[in-house]
Amino acid sequence: MAPPNPGYSESVQELKAVILSKASQSSGILLSHFNAKIQDLWNALMNEHFVFSFKNTQEISVYRKLEEQYGNWTWALRSEMLTIENQLHPRIEKGQLDKVDKVYLEKQMSNKYTEITKAIVAYFEDDKDKEMLVQWRGRFETKIKEFHQELIRGVKRKLDAHIQQNNARKKLDNKKTEFENNLLQKSKELAHLLNCSDADEEELIAQFNTVWSHLVEDLTYNTNPIENIDLQQDLLDVLDVLGIECFLINQSKQSQKYKRLSEAGGYSHYITAKKSSGGFWKRTKSNGFPTQEQEKIRLFINHVEQECLEAMKSKPVATRGYSSTYLQELVKRVKQRVTEFESGRKYTFKKEFTVDLSLYVFDRAESWLLQSHKTYKDNNDVFSYLDSKKEEYYNIFRSFCKGSSSAVVFGEMMCKNFKVSAVEAVCNKTGVDIAEEMMCSFPAFSGNRLNLEKHVLASLAENEDFNRFITYIQDPRKQVEAFIKEEVEKYMLATQKGKAQNVLNKNVEDITRLVSQALFEATEEVKKKKGDIEMWVEEFSSKLGPNLTLDTISCQNFSDINNFDFLKEEIEKGLKNIRREMNSLSLNKVNECRQKPEQILIDQLCNCCWERCPFCAAVCTNTLKDHSPDKHSVPFHRPSGVKGWHGRGTVDLVIDFCTTLVASDRSFYPEHDSEQSFPYKQYPTAGEKYASWSITADASKLVYWKWFVCHFQKKLEDYHNLKFQGWGEIPQQWKYLSKNDAIESLNEMCNL
Repeated sequence: MAPPNPGYSESVQELKAVILSKASQSSGILLSHFNAKIQDLWNALMNEHFVFSFKNTQEISVYRKLEEQYGNWTWALRSEMLTIENQLHPRIEKGQLDKVDKVYLEKQMSNKYTEITKAIVAYFEDDKDKEMLVQWRGRFETKIKEFHQELIRGVKRKLDAHIQQNNARKKLDNKKTEFENNLLQKSKELAHLLNCSDADEEELIAQFNTVWSHLVEDLTYNTNPIENIDLQQDLLDVLDVLGIECFLINQSKQSQKYKRLSEAGGYSHYITAKKSSGGFWKRTKSNGFPTQEQEKIRLFINHVEQECLEAMKSKPVATRGYSSTYLQELVKRVKQRVTEFESGRKYTFKKEFTVDLSLYVFDRAESWLLQSHKTYKDNNDVFSYLDSKKEEYYNIFRSFCKGSSSAVVFGEMMCKNFKVSAVEAVCNKTGVDIAEEMMCSFPAFSGNRLNLEKHVLASLAENEDFNRFITYIQDPRKQVEAFIKEEVEKYMLATQKGKAQNVLNKNVEDITRLVSQALFEATEEVKKKKGDIEMWVEEFSSKLGPNLTLDTISCQNFSDINNFDFLKEEIEKGLKNIRREMNSLSLNKVNECRQKPEQILIDQLCNCCWERCPFCAAVCTNTLKDHSPDKHSVPFHRPSGVKGWHGRGTVDLVIDFCTTLVASDRSFYPEHDSEQSFPYKQYPTAGEKYASWSITADASKLVYWKWFVCHFQKKLEDYHNLKFQGWGEIPQQWKYLSKNDAIESLNEMCNL
């Protein structure tokens, strides 16, 4: 690349001596490795500016295996933490835990963390590629430590919130205890007074309703019910107060276009040019709204959505109730962010954009608000509580009327009590177990980030849904999360339904065995100590350990129970029915539990890098979320036209792949309104977002994206309002590629 100089030959000899000196100390490499290194060097030399694009195939292969190991290590830690979390929840419910210390969680995790750190040391010191691995050792050890600490902080936040919510229930719980004692006493008195063992159901219901209505009236005197909320009306009122015209709101709600705001194909109808931006507006009029600017708006929408959701979820709705001021804060935040975004642009947004963005963010937050308010109402509204208990206490009253003993009635109450907790424990354990099983055996989830990417792309091709492709291109994480949810649902309800059901049934057996053992031990303990019913309840609850919780049951109306063997037999009868009901639980119930398998897998698999190539939007496939100082990279890029890149002053989409462009003599403008262009060969000099990427000039072209461009040509052109023509004309040979060719080519991604 430069004329020879007098010292050139001497320098070559010095280099040769150094290489031979180092090589003599090495244990050597395999011929296959040597071949790969020579091929990489040759490919690099064929491209002049190979400093920017030198692909080391052997390093890539070793790093991907390391990523797989990293996934195994993080999953082992996450799985252990999920188990600890499931054990602490019942203790919080029982009131045995009113604070969770970070030190306590660290102690609970210490054995597993020590085991993983030892495994990491062994991997870096004993693996056959340890000489190559050493460059990443410090970083991965740090990442595991950070991951471990973040797991602990995350669970502590969740448990602290649960404790807060549990404490908020205590006030009503005091009323509940008083009410239940009163109702039980009245039920016994009325049953003995009526002595109606032969009474029909209608008569019993009538008598019970009389008692119930008087008790409810006494308990709820001067108490107003917690009203349901009308979020839609509140939002309209807030928008109106903040100066948004009603017709704009109604127009947007009728069209429903705001629901897909982040996936829209263009935003030009939302903008108005500033007076000082004549040149920009002239180019926009002739060429259409710039693709790069559309992308910035889309990223802005996603950022505002995320920020607003996080702000909303920080509100104590589940513990203190809902306030319309939360919606007012949300809309104000949206307006503020829109103003800030406009300040750096050559255009402003019309009011329609602020309306649609507000409705879009609200649409994402609505279900969380409604669920949180329902939780608050269920835990704090006495009317809701009474409605939920009426059937239970009618059954108690009827049992007394039919001549059942206190032991029979108490046994029924106990079974009703621990059934809810047993179902929850079974479902939570099943959720973790199914996630564990899929992590180990399901091909899409049992490898590194690149392996997941391969299966997502294959699924997109199989479905041939253009809208899903666009979601993937614009917001890859959103589409990957949707893929995980779909695969979990298929696994549980179709392809592996039998295996998932077996996991559920095994957990039912384990919980049933636990209850039976606790029942036996509590009964024997009380008989030995000649205890009373209160002692029996205390013993039984403690024997259930950290797995199950029991609501408080007042024993003052059951002090006459002294035959604990009979009580045990009655509960065992109920336990058989509970076991039978749990064995018929639908797997859908597992997806309603606290530990949903889909969310567990999303948390595990999506905690990685999501940066996209500035040319073609290919997502970085590094398993580490923050992999600095390594640059972002992807094994195969796409034609830049997929993202909407086109020739300035034309409507011609770019058909070339990034890997071809960075080896060419062509130039590009880093922004749509840039005055200076940069050679593709020197793309890192165009700014940080380009410099943070490593794009190899190896001319690789994945068949998958050739098929995609051909198959969706018209839809892509309509979406970008541009054409594959002129410089961007699609090569004729691409048009013969089939979907099967595309899917099979994905194997190339993982074969490096």
